[in-house]
Amino acid sequence: MNFRSTLRTRALLVPVAAAALLTSGASAGLYQYSLSFANGFVAEGQFSTKTTAPASFVEKNPTITGETTGSWDYSALTPAPYATTYLESHTMRVLQNGTVLDQSTTVLAGVCSDTFLYLNFSDLGTPAIAALDFSTVRPSATSYYFVSNGSNPSGNTVAFGSTGYNLFLFDVATSQGTYIATATSLTVTAVPAPGALAVLAAAGIGIGGSRRRKA
Repeated sequence: MNFRSTLRTRALLVPVAAAALLTSGASAGLYQYSLSFANGFVAEGQFSTKTTAPASFVEKNPTITGETTGSWDYSALTPAPYATTYLESHTMRVLQNGTVLDQSTTVLAGVCSDTFLYLNFSDLGTPAIAALDFSTVRPSATSYYFVSNGSNPSGNTVAFGSTGYNLFLFDVATSQGTYIATATSLTVTAVPAPGALAVLAAAGIGIGGSRRRKA
């Protein structure tokens, strides 16, 4: 698929509500992550946790069940937006060879606008992600990217962790995802307080919607 029509100029955009978290004390921690793929693709982003978040948690659509067995029914999920339990904010962008292809903020002030958001996270000394489903979805988008280790390269839902972190470009009109690549690496790090603003300054802005995948 030709991605040239979605190429965008890199911009330094600070989500106002997310930046306010740094001074409001509403978040307990800020983390950045990066996944590298073949052909120069990178998915990277930041998320912050609420002050009430435990050291380990699973953030997900409140009606997801069966995600550990691969039998989760995405057609019956609570539609976005919905209140998060542990995440205060989340922003992701996808790049190829350093050029931003798409970016969006899907969790803002504890409200999630991505129906399929999923994060199994732990910070017991060293931050670690065991499973995720993150996207750049936003209203009126004709296409967007998502990365998940709960969807195999064929686009079928599977048990989280039973496949690699796969990157897709999703076409809203056809409700079809085009597999791009499987991540060769995933890193996640905590951002010290003095560096938090610098990280948020690189975040993109957008509010997500919903998607449908192949059953």
